[in-house]
Amino acid sequence: MPGSDRPGRLELWGGIECSHVQIGAVIRDQLREQGHWWRPRDLDRVAALGIRRLRMPVLWGAIAASGRPDFRWPDRRFARARALGIDPIAGLLHHGWGPGGLTPLDERFTPAFAAYAGMVARRYPWLRDYTPVNEPVTTARFAGLYGLWHPHGRDEATFLRLAFGAIEATAAAMTAIRRHRPDARLIQTEDVGRSFAPPALAEQASHENTRRFLGFDLLCGRVDVEHPFHSRLLQAGISERRLAALAERPCPPDILGLDHYLTSDRWLDPDVAAHPHLRAGGNGRQVYVDVAAAHQPVLHPQLGVLPRLHELHARYHLPVAITENHNGCTREEQLRWLAEAWAAARQARSEGVDVRAVTSWAMFGAYDWNSLLCDRTGFYESGAFDLRHRPPRLTAVGRALAGLAKHGSWEHPVLDAPGWWHEGDLPDEPLLAVTAAPDWWPCLQEAAMMRRLPLRRAPSGEGGQRDSPDGPADEARLGQLRIDGAGRADDPAIRFVWRQAGRDRLRIMAEAVTDTARDTALHAVLDLILDQTEGVFRLSKLQAGGQYRILRLSPVLRPASGQVLPDDPGDRPSVPARRVAEDGSVRQNHT
Repeated sequence: MPGSDRPGRLELWGGIECSHVQIGAVIRDQLREQGHWWRPRDLDRVAALGIRRLRMPVLWGAIAASGRPDFRWPDRRFARARALGIDPIAGLLHHGWGPGGLTPLDERFTPAFAAYAGMVARRYPWLRDYTPVNEPVTTARFAGLYGLWHPHGRDEATFLRLAFGAIEATAAAMTAIRRHRPDARLIQTEDVGRSFAPPALAEQASHENTRRFLGFDLLCGRVDVEHPFHSRLLQAGISERRLAALAERPCPPDILGLDHYLTSDRWLDPDVAAHPHLRAGGNGRQVYVDVAAAHQPVLHPQLGVLPRLHELHARYHLPVAITENHNGCTREEQLRWLAEAWAAARQARSEGVDVRAVTSWAMFGAYDWNSLLCDRTGFYESGAFDLRHRPPRLTAVGRALAGLAKHGSWEHPVLDAPGWWHEGDLPDEPLLAVTAAPDWWPCLQEAAMMRRLPLRRAPSGEGGQRDSPDGPADEARLGQLRIDGAGRADDPAIRFVWRQAGRDRLRIMAEAVTDTARDTALHAVLDLILDQTEGVFRLSKLQAGGQYRILRLSPVLRPASGQVLPDDPGDRPSVPARRVAEDGSVRQNHT
C-alpha cells in the first residue's frame, strides 16, 4: 500500500511535468506554460484515476524567485492533494538550479539549498518522500557538457562540478530534511540509458556507461580512489576532502528512480553521412553521431526498461521504481510503451528485482521537449490528459492508468501490434472500417502502416448502414469511420464521423488546404477514436507533428429519436482487446 517500506502490489504513481530551466536569460517554466499553475482541479483529475502517489513540485528556483520563499502555491496544492488521499513526492529542483541562476559552481549553492530543504520539511512535517534534485547527472550533461541550459558549459570540468555539486547538495538537503522528519525517504531519479557503439567507439561507449551511474555511485559512497571518475573529479577542481566526505558519509537512496524513454538508450554511430539531418559530435579524437538505439534492430534484446532495471538491481541491490514513463507519439504508441513498462516491472519483480512502482510522467503533457526546451514553438505532447482541449481531455492513456491503478490491468485492441521500435507485422483483423473517396486512401494506408492500425476499406454505402436485428453491421473492432470532403485548397472542408454499435459517437469538422494539414487532421481523429471520445468537435490550427487545437461543440450526439446519449465510459460497448494483466502478461480478452 502507499507509504509502505515493504514490497507489495506494484503501485502506479503519477507525475506532472514541472521543469524550471534557465536558457540564456529566459526561464522555461513548464508549470505555467502548460497551465497547471492555474488549474487546481488537475489534482482532482489525477485522483479520479485512482493514483495515490504523485510527484509534485516545490521548486526552489520558482518558490524563492524573489529572494524570500513564497509557499502559498504549494500550500494550496498540498492541502488539496492530502484531501484527495494523494501522497506527494516533493521535488525541489527539476532540471533547473537555484533562484537568480545560482548553480553548484558557486560555493553558496549547497548550504542555501540545504536551508531551503529544511524549510520545506519544517513547513510540511507530514511529508515523507523527496526528490531534492531530479536527474542530477542528466541535468549536468545538458547544462555543463552540451551547453544547452544555464550555465551553458561545454567541457567535462563544468559538467563534473555541476554533477558533484548537485549530489553533494542532495545529501545536505536530506540531512536537513531528516532533522524534522527522521524517516524521510530519498527517491533519487536518473536516466541511466545505456550507450552502444561499434568496436571503433567501444571505449567512448564504456566511458558513457560508467558516467551514467555517477550520481548513484556518489550517493552510495562508491567513488573512492579506485573509481574511474575519482581522478577526473579531482582534475575538475573537486577537492579530495569533499570527495572523501561523500564516500565516508554516504546518502544512499531509499528508492532508485529509473527515468526511461524510447530515446534513453543510445547508439554512437561513426557513419556521420548516414545522418545528414543531425549535427555530428565527438570526443576530441573521434567524430560520431549520437542517436537513439531503438532504430538498431540487432540491439533490441538489450534495450528498454527491463535490462535497465536489472542493471540497477545488480549494481546497488536497492528498491527501484520507474519514475518517468512517457512516449511523445501517437496514442497507440503511447499505450504500447506504457504496457511494455508495466510488463517489464512485473517481470523484473518475478525475477527478484524489488520494483515498487511505475510512474506515468507528464500526465498533462509537455511543451517543446522535442528540442529539449531550446526552441519556443509550443510543440505539445499529450499524456493522460490532452491540453489541446479545454478543459483537459481524458485520453486512452488516462483510461489505461485508471485500470492499472484500480485493478492492476487494462485493455485496448491496439496492443495486438508491437510498438514501432519492435519488428512486427500488421494484425490481420481490422480495427476500423473506413469509407472515403479514393484520393484519401494513400494517406490512410500510410497512417495504418506507420501506426500499425489495420484499416479495412468499407463499401461506399456501409458507413451510413444501420444495424440489423442480428447485430452490428460493421465487423471492425472499433467500428466505422466515414470521411466526407477532400481537404484541399479547392475543397477544404472535411467531416469525419465515427460510428460504433449502431450509432454515431464522434463527429469532427476540419478545414485543410495542404497535405500536411489533412494528415494532421486524420491522425487527430484516429487518436480521438482510440480515446473513445464522444461528441461533436472542430479541429483548427492544423500543423505538422500532430499539432492542432480542438473545440468541443457538443458533448453528446442525438440519435434520430432525439434521446440524449450519455458520454459515460461504462456505457461504451467493449470490443475484443488485448489485455495487460496484473502479472504483466498480454492476453486476448473477448468481452
